[in-house]
Amino acid sequence: MIKNDELQKIEIEGFISFPVWRGFQNRAGFYASKVVGEDVECSYSYGIGGDSIIDFEGPEMYHQNAFDYLIENQEEIKEVLLNALLEEYPDIQSLYGYEGEDKEKWSPDVTDVEEFKKLIGVKRLHFMHVEKDNYAYVGFEFGCEWDDEHGLGIMMHKNRVIKVGGADSAFMNWIAESDLDD
Repeated sequence: MIKNDELQKIEIEGFISFPVWRGFQNRAGFYASKVVGEDVECSYSYGIGGDSIIDFEGPEMYHQNAFDYLIENQEEIKEVLLNALLEEYPDIQSLYGYEGEDKEKWSPDVTDVEEFKKLIGVKRLHFMHVEKDNYAYVGFEFGCEWDDEHGLGIMMHKNRVIKVGGADSAFMNWIAESDLDD
């Protein structure tokens, strides 16, 4: 066991299984390469800390609480997350400005969250060192069809979406910190 005066920089990583994402792309490969199909494994990497590595002994209780909450409420979290994406998606389409065949290929119109199955896939989860009510903020990093370089990121606290944006929205601590006053 490490004593408090002997703290060292460590990064905690692992894998988490989310069967609720079955049918979506799996973007867990090299540079978020995609694998598609109903039988695709729904196991994703996770890390603790987001964009900051701080001195700590290991996961805190608020990390464990967030992990447990995700496992127990994965269907509800997926639904809330996808509905927030559906609401933001027209702005995303406008930002990228695809037209004609490119639009149909990279960012087609979406009217139902199930249509995102062909457009996105979980790449990684980020358990932040930021907590509220003893639950860590969690960022979902996705690969997406419309931006294979910057991806998609969604920061959440329990079952509440904080921000939808590029992949960095999933692991930037300041995004979680900006929600603390709300």
